[in-house]
Amino acid sequence: MKRKILLSFLLASFICSVHAQKRQKPILAYAITAVQKGQSNWSEVRLIDVSTGEEVKTIYESSQDIERFNARTGKPIVKKDVLNNVAKVEKVAKMDDGTPVIIRKTDGDNTVIMVRKIRTEGVKVQTDKPFATNSAACAYDKKHERLYYTPMGINQLRYIDLKSKVSRVYYFEDEAFGPLKSSRDVPKQITRMTIGADGNGYALTNDANNLLRFTTKKKPEITDLGALTDDPSNGSFSVHNQNGYGGDMIGDASGDFYLITANRLIFKIDLKTRVATFKGAIQGLPKGYTTNGAIAEGETTVIVNSSNSTQGYYRFDLKTLQAEKISTGGPVFNASDLANGTLVFEKKKNDQKQEEVKPVVQPEVLTQTEKRSAQEILGQGAVSVYPNPVTEGFFRLSFTNQPSGRYQVELTDMDGRLISSRAVTINNKMQVEEFRLPRLIAGGNYLVKVAGEGNNFASTSKIVVQ
Repeated sequence: MKRKILLSFLLASFICSVHAQKRQKPILAYAITAVQKGQSNWSEVRLIDVSTGEEVKTIYESSQDIERFNARTGKPIVKKDVLNNVAKVEKVAKMDDGTPVIIRKTDGDNTVIMVRKIRTEGVKVQTDKPFATNSAACAYDKKHERLYYTPMGINQLRYIDLKSKVSRVYYFEDEAFGPLKSSRDVPKQITRMTIGADGNGYALTNDANNLLRFTTKKKPEITDLGALTDDPSNGSFSVHNQNGYGGDMIGDASGDFYLITANRLIFKIDLKTRVATFKGAIQGLPKGYTTNGAIAEGETTVIVNSSNSTQGYYRFDLKTLQAEKISTGGPVFNASDLANGTLVFEKKKNDQKQEEVKPVVQPEVLTQTEKRSAQEILGQGAVSVYPNPVTEGFFRLSFTNQPSGRYQVELTDMDGRLISSRAVTINNKMQVEEFRLPRLIAGGNYLVKVAGEGNNFASTSKIVVQ
């Protein structure tokens, strides 16, 4: 009897274990990390499972001797050292807390005012080391099994060949990858990189004044596409603000990009126009948690990590920007960047196109009451929202006599925080679109903002959700 009970218990434990494994499917990402958790020398590459925070495979260790080749010729890289200007504090005097200072002047009360004295000097840097000057930007090219990256202090594109049995790194030597002049040129450091829907790589400088494209075919080409510009609706949330330096980029299935800055702000980048539109700030992250790396999980969810926190990895939805912790284990690797081969909206690419081209709801399928409301709206020559108050989890937008084209619809709270958004394409003189609210939205007052492409139309309506 006891034996049967024991066998039943073991069988039940095995079944639970199998189910648990099915539920916890690994979410893999390449990460640029330090040698140990909590450090900040970004010179190691690991394949990690962000759902647990565990390392799956070591890709590159700074202590290993790795083969290095020219990406154009295939010839080995010749070792070279360069002088790199670095700042150094000259210890002339010290404050009570040990801060090095010099006496600059005294005021009328003979109060000594002291400041730091800084001087620069040349330091030799071995630039042929794979992660010389550290790196904070990488992109996974799943078609060719390469991990592209660039060092922060060297304007050179490099990649790790993930197919090779022996670790190899390839450099695009003597080809400027951005306008970086030295490791101290922080605005021109590249800290954001991804592979787009077109298969090309894209990288962005901290100041967003240089969007670089690199093709990944047999004869790669590196092109500086120029600066990003702020959408007029951005207000004080500029894509060029130095408070947002760092972060990462991810691609979407339509060919555009999302920029996640280090201070949690989200911008959507239109690749054709290079216009960056502010979408809001990620909510629910721990205090002081910077967002330095990002990967698309699929559809509308994104996973971020921090360079200064080992607390965990977090998932947020592009519609709500609300974050939740995803890693289930203990401390994780803090990292300067993450990369995988997934695009947001990838699983619903065809559905998205169909949804944008065809109206969701036409007037002839409305109820009699809604038909009367729609007829009243017809003569207004604008965009109207109904029913209001909203009681059934959705509202409708009636576009009447509006120019054909693409419109962006955003639902925000009364403080302007983005709740959800959607693009619609208007082709008819009178067109009705249905906008469903997030499932867990709280009752209260909200704003519906509609903006036409090219600033040809803009309106804001207040709705009440019950």
